[in-house]
Amino acid sequence: MINLTRTQERQRLCLNLLYAEAEDEVIEIMRHADLWDDASLWQDYGGMDMNRSIVGNQQSSPVAALVEKIVNSLDAVLTAECLRRDIDPHRSGAPQTMQQAVEKFFEVYEGRIPNLTPGERTEIGKRIQLVATGSKKSPNFVVIDEGEGQYPKEFPKTFLSLLRKNKTGIPFVQGKFNMGGTGVLQFAGRHSFQLIVSRRRSDLGSVAEQDQRSLWGFTLVRRLDPCMGKQYSRYVYLAPQGKIPSFAADTIPVRPGSYPNAYSERLEAGTVLKLWNYKVPGRLKTNLMFDMRRALEKHLPEPCLPIRLYERRPGYRAHSYETTLSGLSCVIGDSPEDIEGGLDTGTPLAVSGVGTVHMKVTVVKEETIRGRNPKYPRGGVFFIVNGQLHSELAKGFIERRTKLDYIAGTTLAIVDCSKLGERVREDLFLGSRDRMRECDERDRLYSAIADYIKDHPGLRELNARRRQERIAAAISEEETAKIIQEIVRTDPSLADLFGKGKKIKVPRGPEPEREPYIGRQFPTYFRLAKEPKGGLVKRCPRNRRARVKFETDATNDYFSRAKDPGRIEVDGSLNLASVHLWDGQAILTFELPERCAPGDALNVGISVMDISRAEPFTSSFRIQVEPDAEPRPPGPTTPPPGAAFTGLPNITEVRRHEWEKWGFDERSALALRSSGNEGGEELDIAINMDNLYLQNERARRRKMDPELLNYWFKYGLCLLALGILYEKRRKGEARDEATPETEATGGRFEDVEDACRGLAVTIIPVVSQLSKGKLAIEE
Repeated sequence: MINLTRTQERQRLCLNLLYAEAEDEVIEIMRHADLWDDASLWQDYGGMDMNRSIVGNQQSSPVAALVEKIVNSLDAVLTAECLRRDIDPHRSGAPQTMQQAVEKFFEVYEGRIPNLTPGERTEIGKRIQLVATGSKKSPNFVVIDEGEGQYPKEFPKTFLSLLRKNKTGIPFVQGKFNMGGTGVLQFAGRHSFQLIVSRRRSDLGSVAEQDQRSLWGFTLVRRLDPCMGKQYSRYVYLAPQGKIPSFAADTIPVRPGSYPNAYSERLEAGTVLKLWNYKVPGRLKTNLMFDMRRALEKHLPEPCLPIRLYERRPGYRAHSYETTLSGLSCVIGDSPEDIEGGLDTGTPLAVSGVGTVHMKVTVVKEETIRGRNPKYPRGGVFFIVNGQLHSELAKGFIERRTKLDYIAGTTLAIVDCSKLGERVREDLFLGSRDRMRECDERDRLYSAIADYIKDHPGLRELNARRRQERIAAAISEEETAKIIQEIVRTDPSLADLFGKGKKIKVPRGPEPEREPYIGRQFPTYFRLAKEPKGGLVKRCPRNRRARVKFETDATNDYFSRAKDPGRIEVDGSLNLASVHLWDGQAILTFELPERCAPGDALNVGISVMDISRAEPFTSSFRIQVEPDAEPRPPGPTTPPPGAAFTGLPNITEVRRHEWEKWGFDERSALALRSSGNEGGEELDIAINMDNLYLQNERARRRKMDPELLNYWFKYGLCLLALGILYEKRRKGEARDEATPETEATGGRFEDVEDACRGLAVTIIPVVSQLSKGKLAIEE
C-alpha cells in the first residue's frame, strides 16, 4: 500500500504508472496502492456523471482522436510563448492567427514550416514529442510538450473539464470546444486509461502561486462499466479527498533517449499524457516512422509547428527510430521529384454563400505513389482549418465530379477553410472536427472544387496523356474492335450498349510530348491577354461569372508556393473567385456583386505584387453587366437506350507488373475509366489477365487452348460489366451526383467493379459448361 500523504510515495506512484507498459500492470499498481476499488477516490470527468454522452460523440478515427492531443500540445506551446512575453492571449495585442503566432514567437518567416530548414524543424519539433512504447501488437502512445503546463489544483478546470471556455477568446489556438481531447478515451484499451502529468512553467507563474511552482500534478483517467442502475459507462479520474495528487521535483525522467530507451531524458515543465493499448488498425501498429506517420501527416497536413516522433518499442530493426512530422504539405514541398511538374497550383476559391477558401492542387507521379508504404494518400480532397484535417473526400469524388479518372488517384487537393466566417465553419464542420455536415454550404463548396479541377487545362491535358499511355499499350486494338463488332452484329440486342450508329473509336497513340514550360520565379510581366486598344470590356450576364485571361512569364506555382508567393489584389466591387495559372496563361474568374443590374458598368483594377518588385503589375478593365442568361440545360437524368457511350470501349489487357497503375490485386477482375472528354464520354476497360481465378482455370484446363480461356474471360467480363452499367444508367442510378453515404468513398464504377470480382470466379466454368451443353444439343 502507498501512503499518499508522503510526497516521495506520490512521486513513486506517478513514475510507476508512467513506466508501466500494459493495462494489467496499471491495474496491479493501483490495487497495490489500494486505489483501484475505492469509489470515493475517483471523481467524475468534467464534473458530470453522464459524461459518456460527450466522450462517445467525438472522433470516429483513432488517428484523428490522437491528433487532438497533439493539437492541444501545439496550443499549449503557443500560449506559453505568448504568456512568457507578458502578452495576454485574450487581448487585442495577441497574434490573431496561428501563423502570426509562429512568426512572432519562433521567428519563422510567414509563420510556415516549409520556410524552415530540416535542422530548424527538428529543433523546434522537440518542443512536442510523440513516443510509441509498449509492444508491437499493443502500442502505447506518450505525448510530451513544453507548453504552459498546469498547477495541480487547475487540473479539474483544464485537462479534466468539459464544455468550459478555457481557450475561447484566444484567436491563435485551435481547441475551442473543450471536449475533443476526450476522443482518445474510446480507443485507449479496455479501460480507457489516460495518465496526465503536468507542471506549470516557472516563468509563467505569479507571486500568489509560489507554493505551487515546484509541484507536478498527476492523475489517472479510467472508464467504469454501467452499474448500480446507471445505463451507460462513465469516465472518472483519481483525486483522493477531491484533490489531484502532486509531488515536488525539479525534473522527471520522461523524455525518450536513444532507441529503445523511452524515458531516460528529463523534463523540467510542461505536460505528459500516456495512453495504453491504443486501438489502431493493424497496419498502423508497424514502426511509427511508416504507416502511422503517414496517417498523422494526412490528419495534420499543415501543423503550425513541427512534431518529433520517436519509435521506442523494442524489437524493431530500422534505419531510423525518430523523425520530424511536418505535415503532408511539407512532404509535397520537400519532394519536387515526386510531383508532376507545372501542376503545383493554388488559388483563392470564392464560393457563393460560403466565403473564400484557399485550395492547392498537387498531382503525384504514378511511379511515386506505388508501393506498400506510399508517402502520399491515394488521391482525395482534404479540408483543413488551422492546419488540422476536418473532413476529407476520397478519389471517388474527383472521378465522379470531374471524370478525370486517370489522375483522380494521384490528385491531392488541400482546401484551407481557416478564413471562413466562424458561423460558416460551425455550420460546415462538426465539433469532432472529423466530418462535414450535409448542408447547402457543403454542396456549394463541393461544386466549386469540382469545377476548378475540371476546368484546369493542365489537369485535363495530364489526364489525357495518362489515358493514351495506358490504352496505347493494349494488344491489337483494331483486332479487338473487329471482335466486338462481330459480337454485336450477330446479336443486335447488344448494340444498345454502345450507341446506335456509332463507330468504334480505336485509340490513338500516346499524345506528343509536351514541351516543358520554364517560367520565372519573379515574373517580368503580368498583363491582360490581347487587350484591345480602347481597353477591355467584358460582357457578362448577371447570373454568370466573368472569366478574364492574362498572360505572364511566371512559374505555375507563383501564387501557391510556400516561400515568397505572388499576391493578387482586386480594386472594385468584384470578388475574385478563382485563379488558373498554367504555362504562361492566367485565367481569373470573378463573381459579380449581388446588387448589380443589367446595364451597370463595373470598373475593375488588378494588382499583382511580390517581394522582388517596388511597384505592382497593374491592369484595368470593365465588366458590362447584361441580363440573366438562360439556365444551362441539365443533362438527361436517364440516358436513353443506345446513347450510353460515344462508341465501343477501349479494352486494355493488364499484367501483374501494371497492377499498381490500376489499383489491382490478384482478385481484381477489371477497372472502368472515363475518358474525361468534354465532347462525350468514352469508356475504357482494363482487364486483369493475371487474375488469380483465370490462372487457376488455365492450370486446371491444361488440354484447352489458353488463348480460348483468355478470350472467354476478357470479353465475357467486358460484356457483363457493360450490361450492369447500362442497366444502372437506364434506371438513372449512375448519375454524377453521389449520395451522402458514398460521397467520401468509392468512385462511380466501384459497385460494377466489385460485382465483376465475383463474376471472375465463375465466368470460365459457366461458359465452358454452356458450351458443352450446346454441343450435346447439336449432336
